[in-house]
Amino acid sequence: MTKKSLIVLLLLLASLAVPAHAQRIKLSMSLKELESRAVQDSLDAAAHYNVALAYWDEKRFDDAERELKTAGVIDPRFAEAFLALAYLPYARRPKLWAEEGRDMVPAEWKQVLEDSDRMYRRAFLLNPMVDLRIAGAVTPPRDPSWETLFADVYEFYFQAFDDMLQGNYEKAYGRFVKLHRERRLAGPGQGKLPLSVFWFEGLAAAHTQRWNEADKSFEHLVDESIAFEKKHEDDLIRIPLRTNEYRYFLASIRHAGGSTEEALKLYRQALENDIGLYMAHVQMANIFEAQRQYPEAIEERKRAVDANPDDASLLLDLGVTMGKSGQLAEAVEVLQRAAEANPRDARVHFWTGLCQAEQGKRDEAKASLTRFVAMAPSRWDKQIGLAKQRLQALQ
Repeated sequence: MTKKSLIVLLLLLASLAVPAHAQRIKLSMSLKELESRAVQDSLDAAAHYNVALAYWDEKRFDDAERELKTAGVIDPRFAEAFLALAYLPYARRPKLWAEEGRDMVPAEWKQVLEDSDRMYRRAFLLNPMVDLRIAGAVTPPRDPSWETLFADVYEFYFQAFDDMLQGNYEKAYGRFVKLHRERRLAGPGQGKLPLSVFWFEGLAAAHTQRWNEADKSFEHLVDESIAFEKKHEDDLIRIPLRTNEYRYFLASIRHAGGSTEEALKLYRQALENDIGLYMAHVQMANIFEAQRQYPEAIEERKRAVDANPDDASLLLDLGVTMGKSGQLAEAVEVLQRAAEANPRDARVHFWTGLCQAEQGKRDEAKASLTRFVAMAPSRWDKQIGLAKQRLQALQ
């Protein structure tokens, strides 16, 4: 993964600028309003994430960490919460990214960084197109000296990365294209662009649904990573699974671009290299389910559960797919297991109620749907409306 390459980039930026405070997080409501929303919708992962950002902005980092972890417990697939946890240590200790870039991390912070790397990897495996803007909260803003001393260099190279961290993916992609064009015009002998350029270029292309361009960037990353691992196969500096992660991202891009068979092939290759890559099973199941190939989808859902039994959302997925396939009794049994594993997930009761209603179990369905309506976050107005309609029909 490339969190460290971004840290090195930020170190270079900082070395050319005077010290500055990190950017403030843009909030849609006041802290008091967000706290009230999190209390009112205590089972809404997004509400806890939003109030965490408000605490972060106030430098109340312990409170921010608590709320981010709560969001992750409620919804183990909430990628933004895990990416925020990955960057939170750099907010707690602003000089940490410079220390990491120089290999001077204090001993007491090394485990923290290992946990950060794990959260970073998890976020991108959950959603390769996770929102990157939280990284901007630990990035020093451009110093005014850039405008006079380094304007051309910044515009040519660093502005694209800034655009990415601000969520300006369209602008970022245009700048990466310009960077490649200018490099070609410079002639031979200019050396290779860093892999971080292709990583962020691929993400920018994907965020703007330029699937062919994203495919080229990630294919280059796979090829370069394979070459690197072969060159250093006897060294201790190998980075385990990096190639496999890029392969997984490439599969996601091809899936999004409509090349499902190629995506399935890459997901299978990724699993051959890492049987614990449970999200590859999830993605394959999504493909099969969309094609109404329910036996294949169910098998992949079961494999995902086996690969990561601690994630109750995988049981929810399995139960929903079983219900869609007509295996209603089995679906209810699996959904009940999901409810026991994660009592905070209101979605389980919605799908349980639907399955029970299809079985003709009116009382059980009414109980499940009533519980869903009582638990569901207020922003789930569509699902709440559907549940109330079903309840009316069951009277």
